[in-house]
Amino acid sequence: MSMCLCVMGFFYLAEMELVRNLCNDVQVLKSIWFGKITGSSHKERLESFYGPQAHVYDHFRARFLHGRIGMLRACAREMHKLQGRKDLVWVDLGGGTGQNVETMASICDLSLFKKVYVVDICGPLCDVAREKVAKYGWTNVEVVEADVCDYEPEASPATLVTFSYSLSMIPPFLNALDKASRYLDPAVGILGVSDFFTSLKHDKTERQHGYLTRWFWRSIFDLDNIDLGPERRQYMDYKFETVYEENHLGYIPYVPILQVPYYIWLGVANGLQYVR
Repeated sequence: MSMCLCVMGFFYLAEMELVRNLCNDVQVLKSIWFGKITGSSHKERLESFYGPQAHVYDHFRARFLHGRIGMLRACAREMHKLQGRKDLVWVDLGGGTGQNVETMASICDLSLFKKVYVVDICGPLCDVAREKVAKYGWTNVEVVEADVCDYEPEASPATLVTFSYSLSMIPPFLNALDKASRYLDPAVGILGVSDFFTSLKHDKTERQHGYLTRWFWRSIFDLDNIDLGPERRQYMDYKFETVYEENHLGYIPYVPILQVPYYIWLGVANGLQYVR
């Protein structure tokens, strides 16, 4: 009898968790599909979009941002090659809720880094990130509410700088990449990026998309002020030396058949003798 009750209790809890997750997803989808983006500045527009969904943001995106784990694993491999050093600094730009740090903590020991900065301009997302810092007791992690185009870490140079599905949401991306390059360690620093994208009309073979793919996905994401144009990757190719790259397609929750293009990319400062 007791075993039967335990089994029934397990399925009840599982069902309640399923319902809770579904309700959270509905809240996110409501914001994405029907939310009105308002505000005269980039910060105001982001907060009007993410504010209503900040506390349920991570569960939905975990099944959508396919390149994040692969990018962080690739970055962790590079950082492990430097683990004898005591001055490793990670700056996560557009870090939102701190999910990248939480994911990295499952890949490697965060004590590998002397300091981790989670930088985002969106207040509600930073609030969630601060709750995680307190929850997990990350003593070396600092959440900074700031524009990544203006921000520079106190502990610099940075050994690792990442943009995880944030570069496409930064209109002045040239400024963001230029600023990051200034405090990225010119000797050993790694820039890691994962994001959605569309290709040039004539691009590298592994990146190439047809006309409909380029037009469709750029138009769809533009509705949420996300730019999937190829200019960001063009500038990264110009500004940095590519050391690792993957290009894939990934499914979107509750959207059948369609798959959105995404990439994982790691680079170093141009002219760096990459021997690690």
